[in-house]
Amino acid sequence: MQTFDDITFNGNLYTTRSSLALLLYEQNGVAMAIPLPNANLMSFIRVFGNARQCRDHIETNRNRRKMITLFAYDKNMQEWLGNNDADIPPNLQEIKIFCGADDQPFVARWARRHIRRFQNATFEIISCDRLNHELLLFGVNFLRKLHSDFRPRSRLQRRS
Repeated sequence: MQTFDDITFNGNLYTTRSSLALLLYEQNGVAMAIPLPNANLMSFIRVFGNARQCRDHIETNRNRRKMITLFAYDKNMQEWLGNNDADIPPNLQEIKIFCGADDQPFVARWARRHIRRFQNATFEIISCDRLNHELLLFGVNFLRKLHSDFRPRSRLQRRS
């Protein structure tokens, strides 16, 4: 079974682009196994197993004006946003919180309380059962969005 550990971020291809996709899944205590059968196709997303490192990475890229989409486990996001001092940088445009299907109503209510604090970010709740599918759909749209970041190939390259 493939999981987050099987995602290998391609830094050579995606680090210098105008947008970034991050995934935060810090396991404190008993970890929930979330299957990602297509993890090998998700080189567009950088995985963090530590919330502090993820926040630092977002903050570092704030100065580079990179637009960021964050997929985060609900417990990690609750801890982050539960801290009243925590702020969401303006470059963090989308937050997609994944949780168990049974937890979705609670997470949706909880997120609504915090959405008002953060005008620059949109929130979406995703079931862990649908995470693999949602990551793949996101990846297709993400690559379309990044298309303009890549230089057009020269005429010589187009012929081959």
